[in-house]
Amino acid sequence: MEIVLPWLERFASLLRRMTKTNMISERVQDYINEHAFCSEYLFKDWASFLDLLYAEGGRISSILWWDHCTRKQLKESVGSGGYTDPDNNEFVYAETQLYREGLETYTLDEIKAYIDRERKTDLRYGSKYRSHDLVPSFHLTD
Repeated sequence: MEIVLPWLERFASLLRRMTKTNMISERVQDYINEHAFCSEYLFKDWASFLDLLYAEGGRISSILWWDHCTRKQLKESVGSGGYTDPDNNEFVYAETQLYREGLETYTLDEIKAYIDRERKTDLRYGSKYRSHDLVPSFHLTD
């Protein structure tokens, strides 16, 4: 005879629903494991990541921007802190305050067009701080 506590059954049901809705396809997870170089979904080839994510039925909810610059440029960058470029220790990905939410309903083409527009923008804070090479990182939808 199996005894199931009501709270345990509710917890198990909730866990099953969370697992189903928050799952990333195996192909996307493999890409992340192979290409992400920090805890953020930050990639050198962000376009390939988006192509795969959307092909697998995934979506993004928001984008956080990073300024890819040399360590010397960091003092005038719109970003601060961040991650060392894994391919070149003289470069960093500095976290900016530029953040865009509400992208869940955007198509892949709309996301890419938005990213292209922002990357062409010379982001500035006052006359001293500016962007060098804006790179997106992604928050995925549930």
